[in-house]
Amino acid sequence: MLFVMIGSLKAQVADLEAICGKAKNQSFCTSYMKSNPKTSGADLQTLAKITFGSAQTSASEGFKKIQSLVKTATNPTMKKAYTSCVQHYKSAISSLNDAKQSLATGDGKGLNIKVSAAMEGPSTCEQDMANFKVDPSAVKNSGDFQNICGIVLVISNMM
Repeated sequence: MLFVMIGSLKAQVADLEAICGKAKNQSFCTSYMKSNPKTSGADLQTLAKITFGSAQTSASEGFKKIQSLVKTATNPTMKKAYTSCVQHYKSAISSLNDAKQSLATGDGKGLNIKVSAAMEGPSTCEQDMANFKVDPSAVKNSGDFQNICGIVLVISNMM
């Protein structure tokens, strides 16, 4: 009987095809999963940690990129727009920090809510920047961030 109980505690390997099939950007998800060897054979919780870590990295990189644009912008309107984006990214990073607890406890619903909140900052930044001629690399990161977070949301719904 003890053997059966131990066997039932073993985590199942996550179905990457099912996850990417539900992702908003399926081709990005598939490429992302294939590019990271740690995803192969990972269970759902491990996959959540991997993708969540990528989301944090992406948000941090976006923040640093836009922060550097604030420092180099000479046009006051552009500087104001970039400064606004820095605040949006700070908010996203804060929401991701809040989501860490949900991830740690396996709270899929809480993770979903907090990652959804984090997605709002860069999305708002991207919309604001569309009104200006901006360095395209400033908003490229936002798309990557949104796609990675989208994968985290799919996983959180399966937890």
